Amino acid sequence: MSVTLPVSLFNSPFWDSIALMLGHLALLVFFVWLILLVITVALFVLSVRKKHLYCPWLLRPAYLLLKGAVRTGCRMFGIDDTEIITVLIRLENDVNRDAFAAVPVGERAVFLPHCLRSAKCPAHLTPLGIKCLDCGKCGLGMATNALMDAGYLVFIIPGSTYIKRLLKRFHPRAMIGVGCLMEIKQFQELARKIDMTAMGVVMKSDGCVETTIAWEDLFAVASIGLEKKIGEDA
Repeated sequence: MSVTLPVSLFNSPFWDSIALMLGHLALLVFFVWLILLVITVALFVLSVRKKHLYCPWLLRPAYLLLKGAVRTGCRMFGIDDTEIITVLIRLENDVNRDAFAAVPVGERAVFLPHCLRSAKCPAHLTPLGIKCLDCGKCGLGMATNALMDAGYLVFIIPGSTYIKRLLKRFHPRAMIGVGCLMEIKQFQELARKIDMTAMGVVMKSDGCVETTIAWEDLFAVASIGLEKKIGEDA
């Protein structure tokens, strides 16, 4: 035998007021979402066009909350995913800068991609990565020497699996990753998952062989928190 609820139960001033309140709340949430989206897209567009981070304290959490909508909105203004990722990398570096500066240089590691070496590199792969012979065929010898003289652990690696293995072995408290745009994005995502302070440096050119980097950019990041700037005498 079925039970029929009185129609008057949901047709009363009380339920009418609840429905009206929920409707107003949904409308308020939508407008807040829309305003936050417009502000975030505007900040991304400005950050890309002016090459300066605007309101980084808002950009990062807002993007994580509204990722898909922000990307769609940015495309409407001609901002592609590559430019968005570039801003996100700069944001991550900006957020981590103070924590990175507080870590002693002896507890920092630098991970360099093996593609920076010369196609005629005589060095071989070891369990710790490529062991640079400082042959002068590329800039890795100069860079690794300058970084190690400053106190850094330096590794030239063929892939991200080496990063996880070396972190477990040497236990640095902070790290710098060098790579192409997507590699640095993945590097920073890994750092967040393992609660590691990390800075990313994007190379000047992509590819698998003889890629290039502005060494002064790497040295500038590596010098954060140090009294003497790395690479001044390089």
